[in-house]
Amino acid sequence: MTDETRQSGQNGQGVVARPKLTQERVLEWIELTDTYFKNEDICREVGIESYGAREHLRKILRRLEEKGVIRAHGRNTWRRADCSLEAVNWEDADPNATVDLVFPMGLDAYCKLYPQAIVVVAGAKNTGKTAFLLNTVRNNMDHPLGVDLFNSESSPEQLKQRFAPLKVPRPAPFRVFQRSFGFADVIDPDRISVIDYMELPPDGAYKVSEEMTQIFRKLRKGVAIIGLQKPPGRDLAYGAAFSAFRAQFYISLDANKCKIIYVKTPRDSREQADNKQWTFKLENGIEFKNVKESYAPIPEVYR
Repeated sequence: MTDETRQSGQNGQGVVARPKLTQERVLEWIELTDTYFKNEDICREVGIESYGAREHLRKILRRLEEKGVIRAHGRNTWRRADCSLEAVNWEDADPNATVDLVFPMGLDAYCKLYPQAIVVVAGAKNTGKTAFLLNTVRNNMDHPLGVDLFNSESSPEQLKQRFAPLKVPRPAPFRVFQRSFGFADVIDPDRISVIDYMELPPDGAYKVSEEMTQIFRKLRKGVAIIGLQKPPGRDLAYGAAFSAFRAQFYISLDANKCKIIYVKTPRDSREQADNKQWTFKLENGIEFKNVKESYAPIPEVYR
């Protein structure tokens, strides 16, 4: 007996069955999802078990792809097609309407940011990533857009201790929330969102581009500054090039070293900011001291 012949409830012979697998039934399931899905997701939730039913599902999905209802993303992975379009009134836009932020070590001198910008701060463990992000909150706490900090690893007591050397007024002119996932669901599209940090499973680091795309689509006037973990001695965060997909400004931190990886719009078009490097000393776990530009050659391993 196959899945298609089973009926809901008990029949006269005591056999439990499920509704027949049809294209309409698969479409109903797809319309309830707004993210990527696999054949196995449908099998599990619809109750498909037999080989014949799984093969029938593959044929249904291929037909739906041919009709433009879904799009393939690798083997047995799909997403619902979104054919909506939003016109962009670029002719009336103001190129001078930038979002001016102040970053530690004067890095804002090298990058011009616009609304909807995503800034990535990639750092190996204990190399100053959180210090960079907390200083960014402190430096911009009076910004007219307002600042939100999304904290994923510090307790309230630790956070208070870390902010202490920065002399934050009380009450603090910024908001702090505990959050480690699903940031696009909660960020205010018109504020500056500082994320310390975005957690990603090691086997799913490539999904960082999905997360950042969702954040980008949520933003309007605001900017998102996202902390990511990276391997020591490498420039890019886990997920490699996927982590740079949406970034307008990409900063990399290692032990006592800071490097600009990428600038979408340089503040001075005559100056090349990519690959600029600095050394620094981190005091009290939060203060960047003795900052000096470094002109050392870039080792091949860092490229």
